[in-house]
Amino acid sequence: MLLAGFGFISRLYGLSIDNLVEVEMVLADGRIVIVNADSDPDLWWAVRGAGPAFGIATRYKVRAYPIPVVFAGNLIYRFHRATAPSLIKHFRDCIKDAPRELYANVLLTAGPADKDSLVVIQICYVGPKAKGVEYLQAISSWDGERCLLNEVNEKSFLNQQDSVAQVLRGKPGRQWFLRSALITSLTDEIINRTVLAFANTPIGCTWIFELAGGAIGDFEDNCLPKEQREAAWTVAALHQWDMGIDDPRCITSAEALLGRHEDPGRTMACYGKNWDRLAELKRRYDPDCFFKNNFWPLDKDGNPIELLTNEPPSP
Repeated sequence: MLLAGFGFISRLYGLSIDNLVEVEMVLADGRIVIVNADSDPDLWWAVRGAGPAFGIATRYKVRAYPIPVVFAGNLIYRFHRATAPSLIKHFRDCIKDAPRELYANVLLTAGPADKDSLVVIQICYVGPKAKGVEYLQAISSWDGERCLLNEVNEKSFLNQQDSVAQVLRGKPGRQWFLRSALITSLTDEIINRTVLAFANTPIGCTWIFELAGGAIGDFEDNCLPKEQREAAWTVAALHQWDMGIDDPRCITSAEALLGRHEDPGRTMACYGKNWDRLAELKRRYDPDCFFKNNFWPLDKDGNPIELLTNEPPSP
């Protein structure tokens, strides 16, 4: 919630932090405070985009929107290294200049050795069904491979949310790797390189290109800078696999897309011109860097934290 928060309606209404009204937090000195635009404007600016570095959120108040029904679902194709680039490029071109009401992503997900890997295109249109059908028909017009499953239709927004929750929930005793980055354009070269690298990934590996933009770029009243908000796509690697089974290969393939460790300089650069103000507020509200086991890249003396190269023991 406090680092950004992206979902099916973010292109229409902004990120989660853009719809936060107030938050109850426990600060480093033990105080429990209500933070909003009136009570503490500086902390309010900082927690929306860097909240975990400033305290523990115990309660939120957010804006809500009436969205009873959406036109949403998945188109599923077999993954073939020869044809997947064409499908992804077709998808990209079909949603070029899409309205804010349209959410869309394309993902590559690796199956077991005896089963096919898949290309899954997911859309969620928040508006009249007829307009959503136009995008569905355009994407479905690709003739490179037969579509295995088309389950795009009208459904409740909660059902659409739950379909993703079932995937992210995972199972006990599984390893997880989740990382994302922002890009300004989804070029042919990026697509070609991604498909080539993905062809050798083991079961449990999922790589995603997710359409961003829209209302995300409308807000500038928190610490997340506009240059980050103007990214056109989110790229994510989401891997989960059974503990102790093929660990080295799963970790290596997960890192192949986006890497593992976040350099402190890159974290600071993510906040752009807002970094200096954000760092000063960190010194004011948490001078001893009590909240440090998160993304925050500096120690209490203002020095970059060394990257951890060791891995924690498996339970």
